[in-house]
Order: sequence, then C-alpha cells, then structure tokens
Amino acid sequence: MFIEAIIFSLIIGLIRGGKFKRFKMVNHKTMWVLVLGILIQYILIFLNRAEEIKSISNILSYTKEILIISYVLILIGIIANVKFRSLWAVLIGFVLNFIVTIANGWKMPILLEGIKLTGLEELHGIIESGNAALYTPISEHIKYPILGDIIIFANPYPISRVISIGDMIISFGIFALIQEIMLSEDSFMGGYRL
Repeated sequence: MFIEAIIFSLIIGLIRGGKFKRFKMVNHKTMWVLVLGILIQYILIFLNRAEEIKSISNILSYTKEILIISYVLILIGIIANVKFRSLWAVLIGFVLNFIVTIANGWKMPILLEGIKLTGLEELHGIIESGNAALYTPISEHIKYPILGDIIIFANPYPISRVISIGDMIISFGIFALIQEIMLSEDSFMGGYRL
C-alpha cells in the first residue's frame, strides 16, 4: 500500500505544480532513518512469505528483535522530522500496528479468509498451521482484532493484499508527506533543514 501511496502522491504532486527539487531540501540523514525502519518491516513481510526456506527461517526466529529495531528507527525518524505535520499520521498508524502486534505476542493478527481472497495460498497454509513468524490468525482469543490485517485488496486490484487500519493511516501519511514536501515553499524547507 505504501508503494501505491508514493507513486500516486508523486503524480498528484506534479499535477498540482509541485517540484521534485524540493526533496533535495529534506534532511536525508534523518529521513533515511525513517525509511530504513519501514524497509525493515517490508523485508520481514517478504521473508515471512518465503518462510519454508531454512536460512530464512533462521532469520525469522529473531522477528521480535528485528521488529523492535524497526519501530525504534521509525520513531527516531519521525521525531527528527517532526516539522512535517503529515508524519503525525504515520506515527499514529505505526502506534496502532505496534499496539496490536505487541498485544498478540509480537505477531500481527490477520484475517485468514482475506488471504484466501488474495490468492496467497502458501502464506495461508503457513499462518493456519501456526508457523508464521510475523502473523497469527484472527480468532476469538486475539486482542484488538479490529487493528489487525482485516482490509482486503483483491482482484481487480493489481496488488492483492490484506492490510490493517494502521497501514491505511500510514499510507495516507506518506501520501501527505510527499505532498507537503513537493508543494512547500523553498524558504520554509530551508528554514527547517537540520
């Protein structure tokens, strides 16, 4: 969902008269801390789908520790770039995801029926068997299931997936952040550069 938010926001930003050159005025060191934290979580999701490979299973045995590192990086990246108001939405989304993940043993609750609709049969089998490092099926024992991965994007949507409310809010925040940067005044950006 984040990739779509980035691409769509860049297109809308250009239509609205935004400039790519304004990205040069962002403090890239602090912004990359945020991007690295998000990227780590994306890699975990990808690895979880290929969990049957033994070397990947060894990496996923450290899922909790890797998640903690990613959340710390994301928090540092947001605090360091707090001048961008849109990052508050990103923070709220990650807090919601963090709450539901930590409440359920460092696993994101996911709707198994949603996985079937997206056609991810291998992932469905891994989660249903209880062997997923990152996910747990939503059941009556799950805490805060409304915050889990319950929003389904299936055919005809080009990239099928199941996401959480937190992911939706993060995507909105990323969209808004790109708009904020592309459409901001150069003097505004320059005045806040670290």
